[in-house]
Amino acid sequence: MCELKSNLSGAIESFSQLERILQKIDNRSNEIGIVLFNCFGLLDITIVRHFLRWQRTYKPITDQWIKTASLFDALVSMATFRLNENIANTAIIVDDGGVAYSARSIYHPFLGKKAVRNNFDIKDKEFYIITGANMAGKSTFLRTLGVNYILAMNGLPVFADEMRISLFHLFTNMRTTDDLTHGISYFNAELLRLEQLISNLKPDTPSLIILDEILKGTNSLDKLNGSRLFLEYISKRNVTGVIATHDLELSKLEEENPQRFHNYSFEIELGTDVTYTYKIGKGVARNQNATFLLKRILH
Repeated sequence: MCELKSNLSGAIESFSQLERILQKIDNRSNEIGIVLFNCFGLLDITIVRHFLRWQRTYKPITDQWIKTASLFDALVSMATFRLNENIANTAIIVDDGGVAYSARSIYHPFLGKKAVRNNFDIKDKEFYIITGANMAGKSTFLRTLGVNYILAMNGLPVFADEMRISLFHLFTNMRTTDDLTHGISYFNAELLRLEQLISNLKPDTPSLIILDEILKGTNSLDKLNGSRLFLEYISKRNVTGVIATHDLELSKLEEENPQRFHNYSFEIELGTDVTYTYKIGKGVARNQNATFLLKRILH
């Protein structure tokens, strides 16, 4: 705190000087007075000289003031967050040398009391393929993992009963969009994001990637083949991954390489209505709801 105050030294005085300069500019609204003051006192030239002197004096340190004020504002926001979120808990940071992520009763902070909590463990260089019906909770769960990791890395409490994590590089791809202005289609945006992911990987730095569907925007067979190709390529790097998908065929990667790939799912129950549990479990999702819900609309 003392360092922050010292970095802001002189800021109040500079703003006082700038306020006086602005007041002189504001006084120019008196048309008769401005003519007289410029004729006998060269008021405009004086204002410009004062501003140039202010600029020479304080410009070199202005960036430091802005950065310090921004840091102070961030610290106040973080302290306010910690004070208000008294039900959150402190994460334990471990020096594992790879990706370690273990959470008990983790949930998304935006859901509050209605959140369904889940247990989940992520081990270094292993991949977790998450399947499930629409609206079953896949995307929210991926965001839960990412948001709580960012909170922990900033020294903030996390929304889990227990959470143990290591230091690693996090890369997510949750909401890719097209860009008509630059002629980038949805599929092209997906490719650019995956290319960015690959270029950011470092052999000596463990990485966790969180992907919500791979290669959205192409046909099912091409998407499946491309997704398999990407996962087989990335699994040979210093990478750990959590991938949500509707392609149930991707779950066969566990059969081919059970040491690296693991199947998890958010299952639903179909009866007279759709029942969502929002609980993650091992295995591949059995039920889908798109046709079921569409039939209800078309009935």
